[in-house]
Amino acid sequence: MLNVRTRGTGSDAALMRAFAARDPAAAEEVFDRFASRVYGLGIVMLGSDAAAQDLVQDTFVKLWRGAARYDPARGRLETWVLLVARSLAIDALRRRVLEVRVAQRTAPPREASDEPGPDQRAETLDMSERARRAMAALTDGQRAALELAYFGGKTSAEVAELEGIPLGTAKTRIRTALLKLRDALQEHP
Repeated sequence: MLNVRTRGTGSDAALMRAFAARDPAAAEEVFDRFASRVYGLGIVMLGSDAAAQDLVQDTFVKLWRGAARYDPARGRLETWVLLVARSLAIDALRRRVLEVRVAQRTAPPREASDEPGPDQRAETLDMSERARRAMAALTDGQRAALELAYFGGKTSAEVAELEGIPLGTAKTRIRTALLKLRDALQEHP
């Protein structure tokens, strides 16, 4: 069983030895440390909440089955976990592409084009321009917090640590930035 004194502070190698030995406390710690990062990676790479949740589950199943393969001499545990998640996300994207290709081959021919028309292209250009302006209108702190949280897959606590600010400030910056973006993107000129 994972020693309470090493929980959260023990080496990656000791944690993974306990994880490989099927220690529930080690499994909980590995999940607590990395689930949010894997989820963030899933959101960025796969683009949906359901796919990101599936990625978290698939990643931890693969880690559980292959915990003995972790080699601390080759890198940090975080790096290994995120590489496993990234590989699984790439596999999921490849499956999507294959499914689309198969569906296209078996689908009846279409009469109308799926290409966006001039109205849709203009709307997309307008939306992207409003998004750029909205991002530019954020304060540097809000923009940095939002980028770390949503594009970097960091938790609010990690944003606070990286930016050297209190947790409450990090949460406020992220929420305020999201509200400003929402408002800017809902406005119609």
